[in-house]
Amino acid sequence: MARSVFSAEGLGWTASLPLAPAARIGDLVVVSGQVPVDDRMNVVAPGDLAAQTRYVFESVGRLLEAAGAAFDDVVDVMAFTQDARQIGMVLDVAAAFFERDYPAWSIASFVGSYVPGVLVSVQVIAHVGPGKKECFTPDSLRWWGSRPVSGGCRKGDLLFVSAQSAIDPDGNVLFAGDHCAQARASYQGILDIVDMAGGSVDDILDFTSFHQDLRGAEATFTDVYMPEVLKGELSDERAPSTSHVGTPGLEKPGQLGAFRAVADLSPGMRTAFTPELNWWKGVLPLAGGVRKENGSFVTVAGQVACASDQSIVAPGDTRGQVRYILTEIREVLEGFGGSLDNVLAVLSFHKDPRAWEEAMQVAGEVFPSGAGPAWTAVSMPALWMEGYLHEIAAIAVL
Repeated sequence: MARSVFSAEGLGWTASLPLAPAARIGDLVVVSGQVPVDDRMNVVAPGDLAAQTRYVFESVGRLLEAAGAAFDDVVDVMAFTQDARQIGMVLDVAAAFFERDYPAWSIASFVGSYVPGVLVSVQVIAHVGPGKKECFTPDSLRWWGSRPVSGGCRKGDLLFVSAQSAIDPDGNVLFAGDHCAQARASYQGILDIVDMAGGSVDDILDFTSFHQDLRGAEATFTDVYMPEVLKGELSDERAPSTSHVGTPGLEKPGQLGAFRAVADLSPGMRTAFTPELNWWKGVLPLAGGVRKENGSFVTVAGQVACASDQSIVAPGDTRGQVRYILTEIREVLEGFGGSLDNVLAVLSFHKDPRAWEEAMQVAGEVFPSGAGPAWTAVSMPALWMEGYLHEIAAIAVL
């Protein structure tokens, strides 16, 4: 299916970039991470998070309308703010834009975005296909109160699950200082919501996690995710995709991780493709990319510049690492019979917020100016291995 792209007022600065403010393939619309900058890339309402957030959601609304969607169609929101203590403010402002059947949300803090002074970035996914949007929120999440958030949001066969953390119904962080115990509770939260929607762990295509201290992420992966969530039985031919990044902070003190998921509840088995370029091929139950065997929706794991012997590719070279990563993404999609033309959205994490400019230059080698995928770029303080300058994930529709 062909990718259609859309723009709106105030987004002229994106015209020369290999991305689209919003992109649509079939029934899915993704709005790129919107930031509070005007047509000349001047920051709007400097220092005022509430005003910046309002500006961002107004921009999201214009883009949804241009793509034939509305806020009622939104099934997933991923938001980043510079100050984790102000996550609640972002949600409070967003509440004015959502009336009912709230989307899933994942929200963390970030180091920076396109220009200094950007305090918030928001990406949304909307589903405009037939059928009813269904939302699922267990009692365990009642600490969310009146926020415009559902535990999970399903439209058609796709289910988006809000980032889960080890927080009790009264809002208290559990298992202080214990990465694995918090991860175990978070994964169970995901599985409970998937079960409410009529699915199982075998329907989950992708897990993405944000960690306040990324040094604890390896233990959660090897001691919780592989043996307990995946039951230690999956090969990389059937495993989900994953992405893991460090964040400067989460909403609550002591909250070590936030874990989100995307599932496809259509019939059939999960099927994966992992190219030789992925260092984990044959080493870990981790897919390069995955879809349901009869599905068209593909999640591509966070790709990194790492060779099969786990050495860093193009060390210190921003462009070289992005070029390698885009080759990995292309090979994943070719493994499913697709191409980069099928990419609907890209989510890129950069160690240095200034790296997005060079990343865009390299992306321009494979995506057309103003007509590439929806692209959300944020800077995070830590990636899985020392030497990674970027981790880049994608979703595609075949």
